[in-house]
Amino acid sequence: MDKKVICFFTDWYPSSDNPYKGLFFREQALALEEKYDFVVLNYSENIKFFPRKLIELSLNNQERNIKEYSLKFNVPIHTMFANKFVNLSKIVLSKITGTLGEISVVKHRCVSKMIKKLWDKLDKNIDVFYCVDAQKDAYYLKMLSELSNKPYIVSEHAPFPWIGCVIEKKDRDAIEAANAFLAISNDKIRQIMMQNVNLPKTFYIGNLVDEDAFKITSGNGDVKRFIIVAANSFYKNYKMFVNVMNRLVEICNVPFKVCILGYASNKGYSKDPDGFERMIMQSKFSDRVELIPELPHDKICDELMKSDAFVFTSIQEGQPVSVLEAACCGLPIFSTRCGGVEDYVDDSVGRIYDINDIESFAQGLADYLCGKITFDSKYIREKVVSRFGKEAFVSNFVNAVEYVTASE
Repeated sequence: MDKKVICFFTDWYPSSDNPYKGLFFREQALALEEKYDFVVLNYSENIKFFPRKLIELSLNNQERNIKEYSLKFNVPIHTMFANKFVNLSKIVLSKITGTLGEISVVKHRCVSKMIKKLWDKLDKNIDVFYCVDAQKDAYYLKMLSELSNKPYIVSEHAPFPWIGCVIEKKDRDAIEAANAFLAISNDKIRQIMMQNVNLPKTFYIGNLVDEDAFKITSGNGDVKRFIIVAANSFYKNYKMFVNVMNRLVEICNVPFKVCILGYASNKGYSKDPDGFERMIMQSKFSDRVELIPELPHDKICDELMKSDAFVFTSIQEGQPVSVLEAACCGLPIFSTRCGGVEDYVDDSVGRIYDINDIESFAQGLADYLCGKITFDSKYIREKVVSRFGKEAFVSNFVNAVEYVTASE
């Protein structure tokens, strides 16, 4: 029996320029290779004065169950001006109709034409359309679904709404019209529903952790090593991390080491690695820190296995994969209440602290160093694998796909 084909529509996916961008989405597709084939449309939007072609589609790579295409939408500049005029009229429209202004007719016609040209170029054996950033991509998927008469599934991994944005009616309508929503955390469900979005049938799938790639650690000597894996972005709140570690030096005489990994790995997302390094070198723990700007994903497990505990100080997350990977290696998790982690981190797995509660966070790490709190590494691994390991993820994803295709 032929496998179903899923068309994955995204602008957050690895490329030759940025191999770390959205890497875990590719790993999820590979984990599903026994069940599905994937057509990946890694798209970008380019504003042009007089584009010769509205879309450009080229096959970049084909491996195992994945065909990866580069898709360029060449948006005529006049449609952007039309949209600006609509934005200026929103206040007037809201006074008259009680609603926010909608996308301009000119822009909508242009997008519709681009999506029609895209569908004409695609193989027609696609069974399901899928996106992971619903507030940006569901609008396109709804059009593709209507053209093809195929269902579409949406998910959301980004902050909802994006910082400084509001959810437009076209995007809300597209999310609500989807055949299913894949939730990565309870916090993400709350974020979306708080924007007065009525979610379709919802499946909690979390994120994937590969228990075969991430092994449990067996101990790392007398001096405990803390590790954090994160890009240097304001979301990750490295300022708090530095303050916590500075405070830990002040309140605890037990020696420790620190590894900071991946702060320069994601181009366009990681900011000013040189400035970050200067900040770390001026900290109170500079004599015990190891800086690893970037590392191939298949080498991260080696660093986790050299470590004793995972530290995470983010402001906002969906379901952070780096935390799942650390827990899969049996590391206790010390994290802020940033979203996602609350679904499985309790006192048997680690500790969760309020955002910006530097004192409590530092004291928790001190208690761990002094042996006042201890953890069972095997239990931590078993708990996270049972919920987010390959078998659980594949089962949850398959349930969603089979649900939306059952009526075909």
